[in-house]
Amino acid sequence: MLLILLLVACGTPTAEPTPIPATATPVPIPATATPEPLAPTRKPMGRTEIGEITSQALANNLIGDSAKRRFLVYVPPGYETSDEGYPVVYALHGWQFDYEQLDKMGLQLNSLIDEGEARPMILVYPDGGNAYKGSWYQSSPTIGDYEGYITGELADLIDANYRTLPDRESRGITGCSMGGMGAIHLAFKYPDVFSVAAPVLGLYDYDYENDTGWEKAREAYEGEPDDLDLGGVPWPIVSSMGGAAIAAPNPDKPPFYLDMPFEVVDGEGQIVPDVYEKIVALAPKHEVHDYLDQPVRLRGLLLVHEQLNVPEEIVVGRNFDKTLTDLGVEHEYLELDAGHCDETWYAPVLKFMSDQLAF
Repeated sequence: MLLILLLVACGTPTAEPTPIPATATPVPIPATATPEPLAPTRKPMGRTEIGEITSQALANNLIGDSAKRRFLVYVPPGYETSDEGYPVVYALHGWQFDYEQLDKMGLQLNSLIDEGEARPMILVYPDGGNAYKGSWYQSSPTIGDYEGYITGELADLIDANYRTLPDRESRGITGCSMGGMGAIHLAFKYPDVFSVAAPVLGLYDYDYENDTGWEKAREAYEGEPDDLDLGGVPWPIVSSMGGAAIAAPNPDKPPFYLDMPFEVVDGEGQIVPDVYEKIVALAPKHEVHDYLDQPVRLRGLLLVHEQLNVPEEIVVGRNFDKTLTDLGVEHEYLELDAGHCDETWYAPVLKFMSDQLAF
């Protein structure tokens, strides 16, 4: 019995455990194998590319500006991998700038698309510059036909080379300062081309009659410049000459081919009344009546006023808002506490376009 108990206590004999070979000793994890934080997922981005057009509408202008114009096109995320068509928004730059002024608008649209606040759209940035530092996006023999260049030639080229929705319901126009003036002018005159407009205006862009630049130009005027190299000429004079090139072209008066809006009388600059009146008539305040005389209406109009730090200009903006309301022009009015043509207006305008254009 004692032997049995001893055998039970000791259990069945087993082989001795095999020693772990040295090569099996756990190896420390090298520093390079230390887990690293994962990089954030890269969000899909749109892209911007440059194009060029030779415009027959701008050819043979009297001041000899080139008919070759560059432009930028932004296409949204997913454009390359989809087969759908997209609405197009034309964005017009301001006076003294070129087509690159608004190129960051695409970055803003990227963010809005990512946040679900806007739908994908194509953006086009045309060139509206000339020897007078800005065309106002209007037409005359002196500067050429900027209206036909944008509403016809450029729009046709974009529709032919990009996957657009090529009709007015899916085409919008915006811009700031001179670009805002151009946007409302082209929208009012060509609602068969653009169905949505969001002009961004400030200063006295609605009503040229009360623009303080007239007095500044008169005080600075000492006679006609020597030639079209206007780099040293005070900006209010150059801007007024640009207006005269549209409103008062004159093929018999080289090198400017316009009736000057100023003259020197008894040693002092004076405003020429008939030229002044022609330029004042170009203002959006007056164009709205021509818009109402034709049958097509915009499906969306957002009037954006900036520079709230200039009280007298706020009055001009609110008066124009009231004029549109009194005339029965459907629109929205937005005031932004922003600097002149800073990027504050991109988001509300792009959201408006996304809401109003046909997709």
